[in-house]
Amino acid sequence: MTLSLIFLIISIFIAIGIGANDETFSTLYGSKILSMRQILLLATIFAITGAIFLGEGVSKTVGKNILEIEITHAVVITILISTTIWLIISSSLGLPISTTHATIGAILGIGIFLGGINGVNWQTILTMSSWWIFSPIIGYISTYFSYKLLQRYKIKRLNGFIDYQKTEKRFSVMLLVIICMTAFSRAGNDCSNAIGIVVGMEIIDVDVLLIISGISFALGIILIGRSVIKSVGTITELRPSTAFASEAPTALILFIGTLLGIPLSGSHMLIASLIGLSKASRNPVREKKVLKIFIIWLLTFPIAAILSYLLYFPVVYFLP
Repeated sequence: MTLSLIFLIISIFIAIGIGANDETFSTLYGSKILSMRQILLLATIFAITGAIFLGEGVSKTVGKNILEIEITHAVVITILISTTIWLIISSSLGLPISTTHATIGAILGIGIFLGGINGVNWQTILTMSSWWIFSPIIGYISTYFSYKLLQRYKIKRLNGFIDYQKTEKRFSVMLLVIICMTAFSRAGNDCSNAIGIVVGMEIIDVDVLLIISGISFALGIILIGRSVIKSVGTITELRPSTAFASEAPTALILFIGTLLGIPLSGSHMLIASLIGLSKASRNPVREKKVLKIFIIWLLTFPIAAILSYLLYFPVVYFLP
């Protein structure tokens, strides 16, 4: 098996893994705006179109500015396989994680294993980790106050049930637009990350790679991702207006963070925003589910690191 084919197969599987852990459509499911079948259809459309139209402009090198060791093919493959395995495992459990966190965990594992304590750039890790801490805090606070403003200036001023229904329908449309835009841009970014290594090798046409990764991303959502969508969408009670209150500020902050190059975690922000929404609206939150998500977040770094440690020598052995 040639090296190019190995990288292509791994890219397909990591695209499936990223798609499986994609919670973008969760609030549409939780607020009952769309059925799961409709969500999966939309997700497929935006996964493929986002990859094709937005994917070519983005490609990231795994471990850049983090690893202080030589980045060989074996190192890259180990990181990608470790990340993919943990993404698929957590998605199968219906628990969302940050793909970036899983990747960084794998990078830490292989960096320390091959280069010791100086095998990774701890300054870069410290800078990134500070934003990972801020991500859920920002999500919680922004949604909490968004809901309070919405409740004070809009919901409380509604006159009767018919007025309420019309308002909820308007929020349904606005939420749908925001989610579709997010899904489109996220597919472009995530799919390009999945094939970035193969693109850099210049062995396969980029357009073909983007189509393959888009289909793989959609396949991950269809086969496994529905568990994550259901899990996140039912953390707390949602209506179109409250779902909008959680999604709108999160989407705006993530967009600004992307422009400024700030590594915010979309998954962490969304979960925290839903918890903030439950507190602001005084609706119960599914505490056992939130606890499981929190535990899986804490386990992501060490398990991804352990996986990269265990997989490195088998990768080296089988690599042509």
